Amino acid sequence: MLLALTLSTLLHAAPAADSIAGSWRIMGSVEGNPVVEVCTIKQTGAALTGSCKSEGAAALAITGEVKDGAFTFRHAGEYEGQALTVAFSAPIPTATTFSGTIHVQPFDVGGQFTATRVRPNP
Repeated sequence: MLLALTLSTLLHAAPAADSIAGSWRIMGSVEGNPVVEVCTIKQTGAALTGSCKSEGAAALAITGEVKDGAFTFRHAGEYEGQALTVAFSAPIPTATTFSGTIHVQPFDVGGQFTATRVRPNP
């Protein structure tokens, strides 16, 4: 009985507080331009990898890191023919939603986003 309770507790426990791993729907804006992506993030220690995909676009590889209770990940992009880097930063989520900032280089502009965990299909 005790083993069953322990297993049940472990299976229903909240995700680790130091993990951003999983799929997230990101919605936000930068200088009035909408940002809508689904990012699938993998975490190995402090390193983040994975990809982000906007509707109708190819998936973009991400890289990032977790440090001091927060994370940053980035991916390449393009605006009117110019290459850019889009960076997302936020505190490590402890729930199924979180908010953070977006920063775009080389334009040095930013914005805000909210992310919601995407549940896998059964």
